[in-house]
Amino acid sequence: MTFENCEIVATVSKAFHCANMIKEGETLVFDMQGRLLAAKSSANLCLGIIAKLQPALLMAQDRVAEGLHPISNRYKSFDCFDTGIDHGGTGKVFVDLHLRDATTRERVEP
Repeated sequence: MTFENCEIVATVSKAFHCANMIKEGETLVFDMQGRLLAAKSSANLCLGIIAKLQPALLMAQDRVAEGLHPISNRYKSFDCFDTGIDHGGTGKVFVDLHLRDATTRERVEP
């Protein structure tokens, strides 16, 4: 299978006290080149979570080049850079990555 018509979706699995008002269930959607698709995303822009996702987006490209599914089961859950309110920060956001077909929006499983 080729992955050109796919998108990488980061779905917020947990969020509390987020300074950018990101809420559980919202998404950040990226194309296969790692570019944020703002029109398809529902979460507010947050550099703290996008910066943590950037290595995973690069790894997805490497995995495609190797003929593998872009999202590894080992590296699909991430949190933002904020330390959380209990450690002097403002809040915390957690996301889970999955791949979806850009046309049908159905998940593309490994």
